[in-house]
Amino acid sequence: MKGRHEIRVVSRKTVYRLELERKVSVIKGNSGTGKSSLIRLISEYLEFGKKSGIKINVDSSASLGVLTNSSEWEKILSSVHDTVLFVDEDVDYIYSDSFQKELWKADCYAVIVSRSGGFTGIPYSISGIYEFVTEKKDENTITSMYRLYGEEHRSGDFETVLTEDSNSGFEMAKYAFDYGGTEVLAAGGNASVLGVLIKNWKPDGQICVNVDGAAFGAFIEAVLKFAEIKGNILVSAPESFEFVILNFSDVKKHLSSDCGELIRTYDYCDGCEYSSWEQYYENLLAGVTSEHFGFTYNKRKLNPRFKNRKCAEQYVNLLCQSFVRRREQEKA
Repeated sequence: MKGRHEIRVVSRKTVYRLELERKVSVIKGNSGTGKSSLIRLISEYLEFGKKSGIKINVDSSASLGVLTNSSEWEKILSSVHDTVLFVDEDVDYIYSDSFQKELWKADCYAVIVSRSGGFTGIPYSISGIYEFVTEKKDENTITSMYRLYGEEHRSGDFETVLTEDSNSGFEMAKYAFDYGGTEVLAAGGNASVLGVLIKNWKPDGQICVNVDGAAFGAFIEAVLKFAEIKGNILVSAPESFEFVILNFSDVKKHLSSDCGELIRTYDYCDGCEYSSWEQYYENLLAGVTSEHFGFTYNKRKLNPRFKNRKCAEQYVNLLCQSFVRRREQEKA
């Protein structure tokens, strides 16, 4: 399943508007913000149809489903096709490794209501984390989903750079920041970033933490909270290191004319084939380098073709355009 899917759920005085473009969307927020009410409305519509008094409009051929504690989720995930599944955080099996593993094989999108977002077995994106914002319009309540985290551009003068990646991404950082005594460290995986950051934090100088945004959703909240407490930590989260390389001018020119692969990845990345956009970008970059550069990109070792000052400058610039901040309650 791929593409962007717009869903509108209308009850007597309540309207929900959703736009989904990734395999997994996680909706956070405090109690009383309408998260569970949305799932209840969809459940009632699926059970009673027009008699429920609820209207649902989907701008695509996708169908909707709701997972509950009584659902035979194994059977559902193995049989769904072009389906958006909604599931509340009180459904106990969504925290199991087996469910999270099978979800990635299913031909579906999933909308998971969860205040914690602690699904470490699901490589979901920072950009796939939302909150509900409600506004009154006449006698109706309109609830829309907005990204919880936005991006901002900051300077690139760092005392320490910590990369999630310990392979090619770490090599690029070492090359790009090899000046003025900048220390470059590798965490060795997304689950290790916070621990390595805590261990190596220093009160002096600015620290840049570089993570792969496409698969860091389960960990971003804890890292940002630590960054806010310490005050001298910035978190840069481009989709992935491969996404950064694909944006290098010498590589980007080999993509489609409008670079839709990077701008509208949801139209290209099939969730049945790739576990995350990060995996799609890796496969895309391997194909481009093989066809146009005489080598095949390898995540474990950075090819010398990218170890030059032009690439280093573009790398640093892209990192500095991708710093993450928690959005204020505003329209995205």
